[in-house]
Amino acid sequence: MKAAVLYAPREIRFEEVPDPTPGPGEVLIRVRACGVCGSDLHIYTGDREVGYPRILGHEFAGEVVAVGEGVSGIAPGERVTAEPNFSCGHCYYCRAGLPNLCLKRVGLAIHLDGSFAELVKVPAAFVWKLPEGVSYRQGAMVEPLMVAWHAVRRGGVSIGDRVAVLGCGAIGLLVTMVAAAAGARVYTVDIVPHKLTLARQLGAFAAFNGREVDAVEEIRRATDGLGADVVFETAGVATTVEQALEAVRQAGRVVLVGLSTQPARLVPMSVARREVQIIGSFTYYADEFAIGIRLIASGRLDVESLIGFTTDLAGTAEAFRRVEAGEVVKAMVEM
Repeated sequence: MKAAVLYAPREIRFEEVPDPTPGPGEVLIRVRACGVCGSDLHIYTGDREVGYPRILGHEFAGEVVAVGEGVSGIAPGERVTAEPNFSCGHCYYCRAGLPNLCLKRVGLAIHLDGSFAELVKVPAAFVWKLPEGVSYRQGAMVEPLMVAWHAVRRGGVSIGDRVAVLGCGAIGLLVTMVAAAAGARVYTVDIVPHKLTLARQLGAFAAFNGREVDAVEEIRRATDGLGADVVFETAGVATTVEQALEAVRQAGRVVLVGLSTQPARLVPMSVARREVQIIGSFTYYADEFAIGIRLIASGRLDVESLIGFTTDLAGTAEAFRRVEAGEVVKAMVEM
């Protein structure tokens, strides 16, 4: 099969590799669409180390080609997507209903080759069928949508809440979309004008350019001087983590979604005396994947509006270049 293989930071080669073969309990899928994710980008740039060579990609949809021994309920020809994080089902956290925190979690494109390839194999337990009317492009957007859905759920957003989203990458824009759909008034912050424009189109009440205004002051001004009820940090930058703690109201909630590896300054007394809750949010629960598919099928959330560049498998390197350069929010590879 053909695949886009990462050999070193920013070195992707389009080449022939052996076809994967499904083992017991596995499903072989012909990939039809695969999106470039922020976590893919961290691996592509070398910020996160993996073993080379590695096929990246984990936001995908396609059709079943073959199933391994013992697989039932899934048949060749069916249109599917899949969760890319494979939990063990037996550890303390899996048994507690928190599979995203599995102690033995295996990640597609991290521990195993991913979906920037003509074929990919995944455990059958993590495969989800796509209903009629949901395209492969939409199916490839289920995974990032569920990262956003989980974050909004963790933040306890409800009708009438005033919400701030710091960072208008794919996850930040999806958080904006989900929070607005939940009835919140959303204020977004970024430094890229076209991302702020898209945020308004997706439901943001106002969008602030952090290079032109003091974003924290603008959020306070928009919330009667109090600060936002819930602040989502989705940029994964130490500075915006600090801004999130400044922009939240007393007894408000800060949800950390971005995966920053850099230390951020925190003044414990400011958090304690203001009774601010700091909440982590990582991936999603299994039941949320089903919710995402239903939401997209309903037409309520226009996830395809985030896709700014589409190419074929041979153009995967260009897709990564455009996302890294900030030219597009989401790039999609179709096969």
